[in-house]
Amino acid sequence: QGEFYSLAHRSPVPFSPLPLAFSSDHDRMVYFGASSYFFNTASIAYHKAGALVFEITEAMIPKDVGFLLDTSTFSAFIPQLEEMYPNMPMKFRLSAPTAPFLTIGPGGISFQPIVDAQAYAILPNSSLAPLFLLSLVRNVSAVINVSSSHIVGSLDVGRIRLSLKDSAVGTFQVRMIQSLINIMTSNTLLPRLNARLDEGFPLPLLDRIQLSNILVKFHQNYLLLGADVHFQPR
Repeated sequence: QGEFYSLAHRSPVPFSPLPLAFSSDHDRMVYFGASSYFFNTASIAYHKAGALVFEITEAMIPKDVGFLLDTSTFSAFIPQLEEMYPNMPMKFRLSAPTAPFLTIGPGGISFQPIVDAQAYAILPNSSLAPLFLLSLVRNVSAVINVSSSHIVGSLDVGRIRLSLKDSAVGTFQVRMIQSLINIMTSNTLLPRLNARLDEGFPLPLLDRIQLSNILVKFHQNYLLLGADVHFQPR
């Protein structure tokens, strides 16, 4: 089973590979299996590298959503915001406190990432004033396919569950802003992630090798790719 790791600093993986019962399919010329261990070590490597950080700003909010990402909007649910930071733009910084851990089974890929969402007010001098820190949990499922020698995919997410971890603007009921957070992630973060997944990641193929009749199947603890191989002469 393959493993992702940092070239700068390789550290031990905190879990062992799960057992695999490789499929006996033989309709394609070649088969390639990618285990949950492979994907989860990639998650750890990206998390340690600080790559699992995203920001949501006003410029990213679609115009047809119907609200602005500013303190005036959120003061409807957190009245003290308007007093402390009147009519100021906001931004959210999303990060994963721990590396997301996914599972693979016959039904596909699923995981339940925990995300910290730090809200800031953007002051007139462009500095940031921390407002509150939310913990977000939601169920996520993934669809994976192969297109033009690239692994591509898309994410489907459920509704977010929120909890308040810290606040510089007093306590408030997080359920009051849950719908806004759902809208922001569904209309800004998710489309950007899916756009990146749609670009895909190249398969490690030799030069002039092409694949056809590609098959993608989910098994317990691993993803199976099958294909026929064609060599293109110069």
